[in-house]
Formats: sequence, structure tokens, C-alpha cells
Amino acid sequence: MELTCTSFSFPMLSFADAAKVIALIGLPYLDVGAHEGGCHIQPSQVEADPKAATEMIRRAVDEAGLGVSDFFPTFGNGFRDRPVNALDPAVREANRRRFRAIVEVASGIGAKGITLLPGVIWEEVGPDRSFELSIEELRRLVPIAHDAGLRLSVECHLESVAEPPTRALELIQAVPGLTLTLDYSHFIANGYTPEDVHPLIPHAGHFHARQARDGFLQASHRDGTLDFRDIVGRLIRSGYAGDLCLEYTWQEWRGANNVDVLSETILLRDLLREVIRDNSARST
Repeated sequence: MELTCTSFSFPMLSFADAAKVIALIGLPYLDVGAHEGGCHIQPSQVEADPKAATEMIRRAVDEAGLGVSDFFPTFGNGFRDRPVNALDPAVREANRRRFRAIVEVASGIGAKGITLLPGVIWEEVGPDRSFELSIEELRRLVPIAHDAGLRLSVECHLESVAEPPTRALELIQAVPGLTLTLDYSHFIANGYTPEDVHPLIPHAGHFHARQARDGFLQASHRDGTLDFRDIVGRLIRSGYAGDLCLEYTWQEWRGANNVDVLSETILLRDLLREVIRDNSARST
């Protein structure tokens, strides 16, 4: 189990400089974010020239001395622009073409897997049909990733088609081979308890870690309510074989610019290292 950090934790820096900061705080891996209109890597550029995108990312991570744990793209700009469950079949087909380029780049940079968002609820068709569209499309995407030797996960986030933990579980069970990029913060901010989220642990392929509390997607270590000693212990006991990604972000959405990202990342890094070490000692 390795520690990693999202490149988009440091959006005011270039991608290369963000990688250097992650290396400077002693983390061996990073997760590459590719969100259209956001910082760093653009999915449209990935599709237009996968080889150039691969070379740019590899150059930056090699210079920083890092490996790549996860590749985390969107298809468009934000949640509702080209989601995996887009209503227009032509958009879903275009997403599949873009996904093939994403897989090529993820494989080329040595990523262990890919994280996608699960889609949104469309008022035009309602939550059930929106959910069915996500299932249908993810069933098409999983084999593409697996054929390249890559894990495919979804992060069931606030404002997604799978906001409740029970819906996230239903989604995973409906799509063979799909795993979760499990992030307790989205569920806790929405009023769920850790006990509501624990049943998802056996389905985790990747893991995002940051403090949160009811009503707040991101919180400081003083204000957060998540017990990462307990959560990571549960992951280890479940046989989880993925990495732990530190995902403090600096963005206006949901007030996620309310903490010192660098300091909180370091504090959580130290805690997770201690938990991993303690669990390792108990198992020997």
C-alpha cells in the first residue's frame, strides 16, 4: 500500500511543479488529474494527441522522481458536460472514443488504474433511468480498461447519480469488474455516517483521503470527524491492495478552499504512515 497525492491539489502550480511539491513532501506517487477547463492536463488534448500527453506527463513525473498511481479524467467540463451517462447517444459514443485515448495515456504513464465519475441525474428521465444509463455505459468501458491491464473505478461523489452509499453499492454490483475510488468525504458531507460507508470497503480499487464533516466536503484535522485509523485498519483487514491518495483540494466548489492544503496533506500523510506501520507491525 503506497501513499499518493492528486496533482490538482496544487492548481496554482504547473503540473511539473505540482509533481515536484508532491515529491518534496516525501510521497512516492501522484494521481494525475485531467479535467477539462481545469488545471494541468486537458482531456481534449489527451484525445487529440495521446502520445504528446503521455510524453509530457512522463517527463514531469520522471523529473520529480515519482510514479503514477491513478489517472483521473473527466470527459468534459464539470459534472454535467459529457458525463458517462449523457442522454445523447452520440455524446456517449464520443466519450468512448475519448476513453480509448485516456486508456492509452494511462497505460503509457504507468498508471495502475483509471478513476471516472459515475454520471449525474437528469430531470428529463429521472434518477432510475439516469442510473441505468450509467450502468449501460460503464459496462462498455470496463473491458476497454481491463484489456489494457488497468483497473477502472468510479468515485461516487456529491451531486452524482450514486450519492447514497446504497446506490454506490448497487452500481458496483451491476457492473462486473468495476471498482470504487472510495472517498468517505462525499458521503460524510451529505449526512451519512462512516458506518453507512463501511460496506463499500470490499469494493474499493482506489482510495481518496481527506478530512470532512457533516455539511463540509473538506475540513481541517481539528474539525474533521473521520477516524482514519479505523478506516485504514478496515481497508487493510479487508485485503485492500490499492493505494491511499491524499486528496485535499483548493477550489471554490463546496467551499473546498477553506483549509491549508499543503499543511493538511502533510498532517494526514503522517497519520496514514503511522497507521500503515502499526498495522504492519501487528501482522508480523
